[in-house]
Amino acid sequence: MRKPPEGDIPIMIVGDSLSHGSSGDWTWRYRFWKHLTHHGVSVDLVGPKNTLDNIRTAEVGDDDETYADPDFDRDHDAQWGRPYVTEKDVIEEKVAEYTPDYLLVLLGINDLFWYDVEPPQFADNLREFVTNARRAAPDLRILVGTVMETRKALDEPDFAAKVDAVNDRIRAVAAEESLVVADTAREFRAAEHSWDGTHPNPDGEVRIAAAFADRLADVYGLGARYPRPYPVLDAIAPEAKSPADG
Repeated sequence: MRKPPEGDIPIMIVGDSLSHGSSGDWTWRYRFWKHLTHHGVSVDLVGPKNTLDNIRTAEVGDDDETYADPDFDRDHDAQWGRPYVTEKDVIEEKVAEYTPDYLLVLLGINDLFWYDVEPPQFADNLREFVTNARRAAPDLRILVGTVMETRKALDEPDFAAKVDAVNDRIRAVAAEESLVVADTAREFRAAEHSWDGTHPNPDGEVRIAAAFADRLADVYGLGARYPRPYPVLDAIAPEAKSPADG
């Protein structure tokens, strides 16, 4: 697949399935890269992966290259199922290897859903993640997304309260550690902006990209804010998510 030439400003997107994407997705990484390049920003997305997850198989982490449009810089550091609780232990090595100027981080839902991390421990894990990343690059600019709405949160008030508490901790740690918060949760609604109650559809991808793009523009003067109103985008082809043996 064709890949555009690398740009001048290295940015590493660190995430879980929301950033990794799966079979047939454009991904918010695509929307973000297209927006910045449209505004003349010479960006180089960096990281150890450039694939999607193959959602059509039972395995997690098997690579898929079936992007809806592969014509963008696809490098990233996102992996289906990833939490802060494990990524904090390896981020220093990745920052040292890929030398990003900016770290865009969208993690947290797996800490709550799969690892049952409570808000105080979540905050400690986030602090450790930041400390380790900056050990490799003290001047690293870190933007952290908030945990977005899911169907589970809509169905379970206790889980929704936990998400809210964790987002309060994210903002508190950001203030302590001079992080920039990209409020990815603010405009994302699971019923409208996901294809399965959790993972973004094209309309959700735009809202995540906008949250990060807005903060880069507002705080660092990089690029421009994402234009509103948002477009209504084509849905992902249903067959892209169908089981391979279906």
